[in-house]
Amino acid sequence: MNTSDDINRKQNRNNGLLGEELEVDSDVNEDRNREQQLDDSFQYWYRNVGYWVQQKEDITQVPKANVFDAAADMDAE
Repeated sequence: MNTSDDINRKQNRNNGLLGEELEVDSDVNEDRNREQQLDDSFQYWYRNVGYWVQQKEDITQVPKANVFDAAADMDAE
């Protein structure tokens, strides 16, 4: 059986609140530079992934042409 107190707790959980209006993701111990560090880290990671994708493409030297067109040209020779 759900009491009104249980229903209120569920509603508060859905709103991101616990108990007496305490936020789950409270900024009490927030590091002021954390957001910038995360942004910088993500940008570095994203550039690094792009670099390695380019390296893979350069190493494999996959032709940019359509495979079927290239095969037809090879058959014609």
